Amino acid sequence: MNNRPLAKVEICPPRWAVLRTGPLLLLTGALVVFAACQSSGDDNETDVARGIVIVNAPAAGEVRRVFVREGMTVSAGAPVVEIAVRTETPGGVPPPGPTEDPQARARRGIATAQEGIEAARTEVVRTEVEVQRLTPLAASGDVPQAQLDGARAQYERAQQQLRRAQASAQDAQSGLVAARQQPQQFPNSVATTPSPSERLVMAATPSAGTVSAINARVGDRVTAGQPLATLRDEQR
Repeated sequence: MNNRPLAKVEICPPRWAVLRTGPLLLLTGALVVFAACQSSGDDNETDVARGIVIVNAPAAGEVRRVFVREGMTVSAGAPVVEIAVRTETPGGVPPPGPTEDPQARARRGIATAQEGIEAARTEVVRTEVEVQRLTPLAASGDVPQAQLDGARAQYERAQQQLRRAQASAQDAQSGLVAARQQPQQFPNSVATTPSPSERLVMAATPSAGTVSAINARVGDRVTAGQPLATLRDEQR
C-alpha cells in the first residue's frame, strides 16, 4: 500500500473573477449612496407633509412692520412682515428698472394696512365669540374659569392688534399726503451726493393656516431667505 502523503491542492479563483470583483464593489457602493440620498430627500419633505409652512424673507433689509401674532389664523396671501430694502445710488442715477412713484408706494402701503386691519378685525370677532360662548359655561361650572380668562386675554390682545393696525393705516394715509406734497423730479436734474433709495417688500403667506411662531420684530435686520414666521396648515 502506498503511504506517500497527498499533495496539497490550492483552488484559486479564475483571473476574470478577480477582475470583476472591483466593479461589483463600486456598483454596490453607488447603490448605498443613492439610497442615502433618497432618504435625505424624504426627510426634507417631512415638514411639508406635516403641514408646516415657513414664510421666508423675499429680500434683505429692515423689518418695518409685523402684521401677525402667534395663534392668529391667516388666509393665503395675507401679509406677514413688511421689509424696507435700501440701496445707495451714487450721482443720483436711479437703480436698474423703473423708479417707483412715491405716491404709488404710499397707496400700496395704505392697501397693506387695510389688509392688516381686516385680519385684526377678524381675530377680534373670533375671540369675542369664544368669550361669549365660554361665559355661561364657566358660570355653570361646565368649563374651568381659567379657560374663560384665557379667552378674554386673547380677546384683549386682538383688540390691541386692531388698534395698532388702525394706527398703521393712519400713518400710511399721512405718507400719501406727504408724497403728494413732494416736488416732482425732473429728468434733467442731477444730484451731487449719493441718494438713498428705499423700496418696501412684503413677505406673505403662501397658504392659509395658523401662526405658530414669529422670528422677526420691528427694527430687525434680515437676510434674503431668512425664516420670518411658521404656520400650521390646518387642512393637512
